[in-house]
Amino acid sequence: MIEGTIIDRYSREPVPFASIGVIGTSKGTSSNINGQFSLAVSGQVSLKISCIGYESLVIQSATDVKLISLKPVATELNEVYVFNKPINPKKVVRSAFARVQANYIDKPFLQKFFYRHYCKDDSVYGRLIEASVDVWKDEGYQSMQTSAGDKEQIRVTQLRRSLDKTVVAQGHEPIEVGNILQVDVAAYQAAQRSEHLSFFHNVSNLKTDFEDYTFTFNGITKYDGSEVYEIAYAYKKDSLLTTSGRYVDQPTAVGSLFIATDSYAFLKTEEIKISGGDSLRSTAYYRKYNGKYYPYHLVQKGSSHLSDKSTHSFRIDLMSVELRIDKKEKFTGREPGKDELLNIPYDSVYWKNSTMLKTTPLEDAIIRDLGGGTSLSNQFYLYQQYEINLKEGGKDGEKKFNWFREYSKGKRILYLVFWSGNLQPYLVEMELAKRLNKLYQNKIAFVFLSLDDDESLWQQTVSKFSLFTNGTINYRIGSKSEVSKYFGVKEIPSFVLLSRNGEVFEQSARHPSDPLLQKDFDLLLKAN
Repeated sequence: MIEGTIIDRYSREPVPFASIGVIGTSKGTSSNINGQFSLAVSGQVSLKISCIGYESLVIQSATDVKLISLKPVATELNEVYVFNKPINPKKVVRSAFARVQANYIDKPFLQKFFYRHYCKDDSVYGRLIEASVDVWKDEGYQSMQTSAGDKEQIRVTQLRRSLDKTVVAQGHEPIEVGNILQVDVAAYQAAQRSEHLSFFHNVSNLKTDFEDYTFTFNGITKYDGSEVYEIAYAYKKDSLLTTSGRYVDQPTAVGSLFIATDSYAFLKTEEIKISGGDSLRSTAYYRKYNGKYYPYHLVQKGSSHLSDKSTHSFRIDLMSVELRIDKKEKFTGREPGKDELLNIPYDSVYWKNSTMLKTTPLEDAIIRDLGGGTSLSNQFYLYQQYEINLKEGGKDGEKKFNWFREYSKGKRILYLVFWSGNLQPYLVEMELAKRLNKLYQNKIAFVFLSLDDDESLWQQTVSKFSLFTNGTINYRIGSKSEVSKYFGVKEIPSFVLLSRNGEVFEQSARHPSDPLLQKDFDLLLKAN
């Protein structure tokens, strides 16, 4: 494992997202926001360091990489002319899209990635996922796709993650490989023209809605010894007439394209979408291997304002580790769901010896926020235990509830709902409990405890009345459980409120329909 830092020769500032490639192979890594990188190598290798706006550098001995300085190149401004005519940025971008198949790998290939994804609420981190991801592209870049997964296979081979403590935990996808793959504008474009720019649609519409954008030639820089056009673009301002007669501004997008002057290959793309106070920034970096380009680092980060005036933000990095063009590497698979991710065993050797995006002091802070300094490996084991414990509440429900209650001490308040049989007589209370759960998610855990002895009947009732929605927790403890005796349950439904330290705050707690229940919740939250 070799480690180093890349800096600007003159300013001494870090150079982020530089390409570090092992010469003669497709193996490589990328520098982080602080210019740092780590790379697993075998034997003596030479490295090539490249970054847009800098002269490339070849390092013959990979042992001498502690501090690497890159020489910046001057950017020629937009007075550049070709054949005595000003450069037409629209023609350049059209040529780039027209030559994707010529510039990018046009045969099936396997690409191995390192994936990192973290989220935070305001300034506190609440989620971190790291994974090893394989992507097999059946047709390479022979044709553009409208979404990830249509013509490629996806599998996650390694995984480690923290528990999700964010306020939007229930709405999070288990992993978002497909979304970050779609940052690659050379591979993915919208299928058809649209009337308005969509903030939530992750696939670029730059090619499809070409005439809805303005393009500006900003100048010429360099990448890996070649000249590069820098072209800015912006979506034409858009508004929508509402039923009240007012015009409301629609989402906007601005970005930059770095395109090789000789081949018209996309070398870097960056875009930021804005909708109200929400933003989404996407960046793709490309490097060349055997005369063809491929993405070596995809980044997406965004922020959104929630109804409680807090801000939820996220960042996803997908960094290429290796590329293999061999039909024997083909596999079939799709982006895994929650249950499939749980079945991936933790391999400590892999995480110790494999190429990953170098961590920064920022990521160290994430680990502190998420686990009080607990290592990611320990957090991953805890995550597995937590998710498996909540997955099948119909079996060993009493045992699992006792584990969950012990685990929750010091972390959150519990509101227990004891029920059994037909919910119809008190269905309103159950529905209101689900609404309160959504309102207080990740602050108060709503635990539905069934006294039913018939597991199949319990499953039917839970399914019929959607008791698993909005992240509610369900256990079937049975009619003879020690839990119901301990809490003195004498009627159905019964409600018990536990403080954050696990003690009973109210043995006969208010029903969800009682407006004073929220005052009890707020009192406990404030006290803690």
